[in-house]
Amino acid sequence: MLNLTKETFEAAITQHKGPVIVDFWASYCGPCKTLEITFEKLSKDYAGKLGFVKVNIEENEGIASKYEIMGLPCLVVFNNGVEVDRYVGNFPEASIRRKIDATLAKVQ
Repeated sequence: MLNLTKETFEAAITQHKGPVIVDFWASYCGPCKTLEITFEKLSKDYAGKLGFVKVNIEENEGIASKYEIMGLPCLVVFNNGVEVDRYVGNFPEASIRRKIDATLAKVQ
């Protein structure tokens, strides 16, 4: 799983074949740490269908500001560089799967 920076973010969300889900997180965010395990598992389960990347907002404040990340954890799905969905908060794995499946159905 790729950890993006301000130098790599735009290319990662625009040049990836298919949709990409970005986990915006911070080290001080307890729910972000909990979500990390689920996000890692989902990245394996959705391999080939959805790209999985992470952005530490403490190190990349400009990206968080540009995309108006107001709450954490925040998962944002991009397709061809355009935001198509956003999930804010820590949800159980089954809920995230349902959200991802619904989003993938919209973009494919």
